Amino acid sequence: MLVEINGVSKTYQSPDSEIHALRDIAFGVAEGEFVSIVGPSGCGKSTLLSIIAGLDAPSGGEIRAGGEVALDVRVSH
Repeated sequence: MLVEINGVSKTYQSPDSEIHALRDIAFGVAEGEFVSIVGPSGCGKSTLLSIIAGLDAPSGGEIRAGGEVALDVRVSH
């Protein structure tokens, strides 16, 4: 796999509760593959792309590029 997304989550804290923008996202993209991320407004597409690009940090999960850990976050509760 060229890029692997394993268990990626993103949670935001609001004054009253936690908001789960992404929960346990997992997929892989092989070299030469073309991938589209589609869904309704507010489902987390831009959040996921920002995390993959390294512009935002996930709350949990792992991102691998070329077999190397690009971003690895462990959630501690």
